[in-house]
Amino acid sequence: MPRLCSTSLIRIAILIILISCILLYHYSDSTSLNESLRSIQDPVVRFLDYNEYVKQEKLSSSDFVVDTRDLLSYIHRQCELHEQPLSYDKTRKAMPDAITIHIPEYNIVYVSNPKTGSTSFKKFVLRLQGDMTPYEEMEHVHRGQKDKYQVINKYSKNMTINDIVDKEMYVVGFIRNPITRLISGFRNKVLRTEGGEYNKKIYQILPETATDIERFKVFLELVTSGVISDHHFTPQWKKMRVCSFPYSLLGQTETTRDSIETMMRETGIVGVEFPGSRSERGEDSRSTLDEVGDFMNPLSSDEIDSIYEFYKMDFEILGYTKLDNPMFPYIDLNQSF
Repeated sequence: MPRLCSTSLIRIAILIILISCILLYHYSDSTSLNESLRSIQDPVVRFLDYNEYVKQEKLSSSDFVVDTRDLLSYIHRQCELHEQPLSYDKTRKAMPDAITIHIPEYNIVYVSNPKTGSTSFKKFVLRLQGDMTPYEEMEHVHRGQKDKYQVINKYSKNMTINDIVDKEMYVVGFIRNPITRLISGFRNKVLRTEGGEYNKKIYQILPETATDIERFKVFLELVTSGVISDHHFTPQWKKMRVCSFPYSLLGQTETTRDSIETMMRETGIVGVEFPGSRSERGEDSRSTLDEVGDFMNPLSSDEIDSIYEFYKMDFEILGYTKLDNPMFPYIDLNQSF
């Protein structure tokens, strides 16, 4: 009997050890899995992983084109949810708060949104108007706009939205993910403009030996707090009047080539080349998208949240993705907020 009892105890002990080992293994495995999940949920890690996936799958921006009819329907639904008027005021007050150019040769109205390829588009407008200067030699396309273009919402008093609708003008504008637009603005107005007004504001807070990331953090605070309120950085949805202005096409900067092809096809433009972006022309060794990780990695969760809050309506009304969406930086019409 004692031997039997001893054997039973040994078996129980072995069983306990086995169970302990199994539990320990599963705990260790679960801990490892949770750590992996936490790393995947980190916004920048997901962004970087996704871009690696894009490269492996040989995807291009064309794989993420959103049909403009679907986009405009989505925007109007979101505008209703946010109680924004969809009908337009027939006076000039309803014009976009952005340079709006009439191209009579093709019955086009272009709404210029800074940091969405507006420099390239204005060069394109000059070409459509007959200016055959090589694109690379066209300079200061944003200066003297009153003389260069038919700007209908700043200088001309003769055109209203009614005219645009009655004459069935083709209205086109471009939008961009708020995060890449903000970084692009920083690269343009701070990093490439050392003596500019924004660096002066930044250097009131930081020494001139500050790193690019340190300057970006201060720049972000100045933008989201309203100290810097330049139209290059303000939210797009409102100044573009996306809820009420009669757009025919809202192109996405992320898929510019496809949007331009659509516009040219629908307006009968033939044989006119569209100028490339800075990175396409070789002026930048890295595109803004290549540098998202560099600028976003060092930010705290509060700093990232400040971007999301400041551009809340751009994300929610325009359908743009945040860093934790695997479709970043493209539009996702199926996301929920």
